[in-house]
Amino acid sequence: MRGKTHCTIGVLTSIQTCILFNIPITILNLIICAILSIFPDIDEPHSTIYNLIFKKNLSKKNLKKGVYILSIIISIIILKSNNFYLILISLLGSFILFSLKFNYSLFKKIFLSFIFLFFCIMLYLNTNNLTLLALSLTISIFPWLKHRSFSHSLVAVFIIYLFLKEIEKIYHIPFLSIIGSLSYLSHMFLGDIFTKSGVPIFYPLTSKKFSLAPFVVGTKKCNLLEYAFISVLILTIFISILK
Repeated sequence: MRGKTHCTIGVLTSIQTCILFNIPITILNLIICAILSIFPDIDEPHSTIYNLIFKKNLSKKNLKKGVYILSIIISIIILKSNNFYLILISLLGSFILFSLKFNYSLFKKIFLSFIFLFFCIMLYLNTNNLTLLALSLTISIFPWLKHRSFSHSLVAVFIIYLFLKEIEKIYHIPFLSIIGSLSYLSHMFLGDIFTKSGVPIFYPLTSKKFSLAPFVVGTKKCNLLEYAFISVLILTIFISILK
């Protein structure tokens, strides 16, 4: 399905969940759910989530500068940590980055991974939580995976849930893990599973993709299906409110 549809369905799903289980609806939760509903497509450099982060007219030269500046900032933070192994990995990574040439799509993936890496380091320095660090690093690999593979699996959902659960415990954000994971799940089970390509639910155990309908993204039939899903969700929300 289209990115805007995933986002709408994800937000509506989170609202319906909050109503059913008497969970407070907050702006923060809705924003997080909107992001997580399109997050599975982080492995596709031309997806909606990339278009939100990178402007279409952003040149490769400017993106390249951003990658280098971010890598220098991360290296400085790591150097201050006095961790020998982190310093070694940072120096090796910087050497590879500055010596190789990458195309525009790869630079977008590198930049996104560096944002996650920066996020991982800052989280670890603030919390000293190794579990959170490991989960953050795992998620930072998502942009480099094949499209509709690991990020569209139940294992990925479980990783996202554990990550959100750690955030929930540390920063005291109630029910974040539940509604966030459901938004992520909505991308697969209220979206891509109804397309011809399907989703590899049990990846990496098997790469078999499951599909419940032969719709192709962008076609009139698929667009009608998207509108139907959204209409049903809105209707169920109104029914829940009236009850």
